[in-house]
Amino acid sequence: MESLSRFCERYASRRALARILSTFLCSVIIVCRPFSRLGGPSAFLILTVKELVFSVQGDLAQQLEATVFNILGALFGIGASTLAKYIASRFEANQIYLRTIPALFLVGIVFIAGFLKSSLPRLGLSTRICCFVTIWMLSGYPNPASDILSEAQYYLWITITPAIVSLFSAMLFLRWSSAQLATEVASSFSGLRDCLSMSMDRAFSDSAPQTAGRLQAIHDQLSKKSLTLNATYARAAFELRIGRLGVKSIKPLIGIIEHLRRELSWGMSFYRAGFPQLDDQSDQASSIFRVPALDLGHAILASMKAVQDVTLTCFDSPGSHASALSSEKATLHGVSQKLMFAQQEARSLLQKISDELDMVQRSSLSAELPSQREFFDSCLFMISLLQMANEMRRGLRIAEGICEGYETSRTRLWFPRISYAWLGVSPRTFIMQEETDGIPLEYTVSDASGGMSAAEAKEGLAEQAYSRAHRSFPNINVVPSAGVTRMRMSWRLPFALIYLMWTHSFVIYFRLRLSRLLRSAQHSSHLRHALKYAGGVAILSIPAFLPLGSPGRHWFTSVHGPWMTVSYVWVLETNTGATWRVGYLRISGTVLGAIYAYITWLICRTNPYGLVALVTASDIPITWLVMHTPIPSVGVVMAISIPPVAFSEYMQPSLPVPAWDLALQRGVMIAAGIIAALAVNHFIFPRHCRTLFLSNASRSLSLLCQLYMKLSRRMFRIGSSYANAPDDKHQTLKLESEIRTSLHGLSLFIVAMNDELSLMPKPMRLYRHTVSTMQRLMDLLTGLRKVRENIPHKETVAAVFRERRELVSCICITLFACEHAFRARQPLPQFLPSARHAWKRLAIHVDDRLRRAREEDAEAVGLSLVYAFAESEVLSDMVDTMEELLESTRKLFGTSAWLTHFDQTHYSMDTSQDEEDPHAHGWYSTFRSED
Repeated sequence: MESLSRFCERYASRRALARILSTFLCSVIIVCRPFSRLGGPSAFLILTVKELVFSVQGDLAQQLEATVFNILGALFGIGASTLAKYIASRFEANQIYLRTIPALFLVGIVFIAGFLKSSLPRLGLSTRICCFVTIWMLSGYPNPASDILSEAQYYLWITITPAIVSLFSAMLFLRWSSAQLATEVASSFSGLRDCLSMSMDRAFSDSAPQTAGRLQAIHDQLSKKSLTLNATYARAAFELRIGRLGVKSIKPLIGIIEHLRRELSWGMSFYRAGFPQLDDQSDQASSIFRVPALDLGHAILASMKAVQDVTLTCFDSPGSHASALSSEKATLHGVSQKLMFAQQEARSLLQKISDELDMVQRSSLSAELPSQREFFDSCLFMISLLQMANEMRRGLRIAEGICEGYETSRTRLWFPRISYAWLGVSPRTFIMQEETDGIPLEYTVSDASGGMSAAEAKEGLAEQAYSRAHRSFPNINVVPSAGVTRMRMSWRLPFALIYLMWTHSFVIYFRLRLSRLLRSAQHSSHLRHALKYAGGVAILSIPAFLPLGSPGRHWFTSVHGPWMTVSYVWVLETNTGATWRVGYLRISGTVLGAIYAYITWLICRTNPYGLVALVTASDIPITWLVMHTPIPSVGVVMAISIPPVAFSEYMQPSLPVPAWDLALQRGVMIAAGIIAALAVNHFIFPRHCRTLFLSNASRSLSLLCQLYMKLSRRMFRIGSSYANAPDDKHQTLKLESEIRTSLHGLSLFIVAMNDELSLMPKPMRLYRHTVSTMQRLMDLLTGLRKVRENIPHKETVAAVFRERRELVSCICITLFACEHAFRARQPLPQFLPSARHAWKRLAIHVDDRLRRAREEDAEAVGLSLVYAFAESEVLSDMVDTMEELLESTRKLFGTSAWLTHFDQTHYSMDTSQDEEDPHAHGWYSTFRSED
């Protein structure tokens, strides 16, 4: 009984019941003659339209939004198609305008719909239903003027009926409030707690080998959740909802989650956080930090749990009692005090360690001594905990504000602010939502057309201005005379005037704007998608506009050709991988739906009760496919393939085509549209995900290089008026956000790349590893930014300027080389400046400067000494990550080697030393013997 209850709770959800009810009601309406007559011979299309665009969503707000938008799209399609047919009916039956006008209207409407679908994702389903009704209305035989309004009435009924039925079903079962954002925030805090708890166990116990794999998996999940939260908030901020609090009150928690995830990544990395084999010195170094670290860690865990509970109470429970909220507020106050006390204790410990540390003794230790590395790791661990404590104190204040806002506010209806940004956010729908949805298109176009860079354009303008000011024209002589300038003209004066006009400042401004406009149109992914939309529909619909009585026109009508065109519109996606995925899933759904429909026809024939029962029963597995599997397209296409065959004899008893032949025709037409979409996406403006991935990986590396240079510039500016400028900090945070978005796009490209059909196998594992490496580098740069805010600037920056400059240059050159390799698909140079060699030199000089400072004044550095140790560890991890990135790039694109077979017997030992140690002379070799 308990298992049955659990099964019903999971699969018989509110939305599932609403879906099944809507299918039942639509089936009843189809078999009731008084109602089905309003839809004409194609009344069964209400089930198709219901599943494609009006399917029951997750809550009433989404359902209402889908209903309004999609009805507007359908009305636009019906109105434009009716206008086209009316204009065409004004001509004689044998005139070409009778067929040309509907064809032009069809192509124009589909072009506009394709452009809006690509540029405004929120209008995706609206544009598709517009294309759906337009194709069916304009691809048929021309109607007399008296029948045009009747046909428009049929399609209006086919559109309005499923919209009302689905909205009615949703109102019976669904609720207004949506807590998806709050649920995901709480889930993220739960993952952070697991990760922190496991990291503390590994740092101060011997459980490292058992938890390494699980901890790495949690890190990966947290990275995905953190990226998903931003997209979820963007959708939730533009949704209609009922509740006491707006989603803006929870927005700061999303940033806190990302900051906590980064601290866990760079400060408590799973490959360094544990010390499974400790000697006496190592155990002593670790035990110093054990008690305060565990106390602070447990306080942070309690704070996360408190914030998580408050979020769920105030957002997921609309009827929360005052007693529960009072308990949450008391918990918040208690954990806040505990966290503040533990943070003070940990900071006091670090201050004590930095005051008592003997720099002379530390400098005498060997670099290979384990206790030194473990001491640095412990310092980094504590610093990361302190940073997390600061974030959680801010999170507790936000949670207190959420509680106060919940108590002082009333339940209200929150309206979205309709704007261009709102239209550009994909709605949180369940129908047709694939794993490859949401691939950003704004930055996916590679600038490979030879366009000028900003620097080139600047130089061109400078040359133009210089030529205009200093060039001497043989046909124009300017002679000053009595304060008046006289111009001696020759027969070539018109050419000179044209040149002067062409180089005039106003004309140059107009040229620049026009060039930018033309270039934007030339490389617009939205315009290309619209052209593919309109071009494919135009080609597939050619038989529909041939002269009456022609074999092509007869064939198109007999095999129900509009299904082919509709399938093309529904399958064509913005990239090749997504089209392949939707294509083969739709073919599978078509086959399953045709088989089920034929079996239904064999059993029921024209029995209305049997038809309603079997069609409703089919929605049970379809609902499971749509709601609980990553392949909802199979369920959707299966649902739309059943009604045309199952209801064929009931709607038209004198149908001359057998049911099995009809099922085969529909399946072949849908498959033909899918194949056409695949062919168009492969050969016309192809958007292969591998090409997009490599181009945007290059862009991500460029952004990482910019971020590192910005951090380095900020480090060298400490003490100047630009050091902590708000604008500079804002630009840094904006750049970090842009990098995160870019890395998320790379992950989506990898998912879509899996679905592409390719004769050559792709190194998918290496692609994923490259993205993971860039993500780790991004986290390290964030940690470096925070640690550098507290390092002793005089001893670790000003006194070692040359070494710092060398390290920054090595890292920038390495990132630039990898960026160029990804952009040009060219091999790496064999030798690059070694970042490891530069880091070792920097570490030696920093240690020397710190030792001198401590010799002169034992308390000269203070707590910042610990941050200096932490920076050294972060830089060490950065060097490891950079070499890992170089290795991945080498495997992908190879090495342009000139020193391949080196025989050291012919050279001096000083020269051959590079072969023994690739970092000995400051150079890193990307060449490997297997190359």
